Amino acid sequence: MDMPLAPIEKILKRTQMRVSKEAVKEFTIFMEQIIADISAEAAANAKRNKRKTVSASDILAAKRKLL
Repeated sequence: MDMPLAPIEKILKRTQMRVSKEAVKEFTIFMEQIIADISAEAAANAKRNKRKTVSASDILAAKRKLL
């Protein structure tokens, strides 16, 4: 787990509910997986288009495809 927990906890607390440390950790793991999946799809899209740089449009296309 590489993402810092504090910003995730802050976002989760916007629900006006108490949030356990375990919930923050699980949510962080979930978000890391989503980020990894979108990143891989965006990179594949850039590669298919014979580019070495991932663009914002690659991210948006990957997000539409996966979510």
